[in-house]
Amino acid sequence: MPAVKRNDIFLFALSIGICALSYLLFNKNIELSLFPHKTVMGLLFNYSFTFIEDVGYGQSSGLFIIAQNCLGAKLFISLFLIMVFGFLPKYAKLKPKIIAIIKFYFTALILAFICTVIRIAASIPFCTWEKFHLIHNIISLGIYFGAGLILYFIMERRLKHHEKY
Repeated sequence: MPAVKRNDIFLFALSIGICALSYLLFNKNIELSLFPHKTVMGLLFNYSFTFIEDVGYGQSSGLFIIAQNCLGAKLFISLFLIMVFGFLPKYAKLKPKIIAIIKFYFTALILAFICTVIRIAASIPFCTWEKFHLIHNIISLGIYFGAGLILYFIMERRLKHHEKY
């Protein structure tokens, strides 16, 4: 097996390991992991929150909870792997591939955070509706699918004009 192929296999395995470790770390301390989400919602809607152990941040009047599954850890993994498996092969040398993985990581992290904040904010007006969970899931699917498509098209366009790096 040529050295480049071994490097690619190693980098793909490393990427899977990064996903697993990130998922574990994001979910290890949900109070810390959800703090940015709680802070943004507090600033946008002037809400106060209290932390509920093993649940998440509850809005003080009981309107909604920013729970562990609001974190966006699975979305982060999906976006990161879209970039790794879809675009890492476009880089020819090892150093640019490693730099790309680092860029992919932070891009996926930021995009997942933005999407989850939009998802939470877009769902708040429907909190009192009977079919809230259905509406929340539909909003989530639209935002997550849209984020994946936008990410793919931006990356494809960005790399379209370049041969292998």
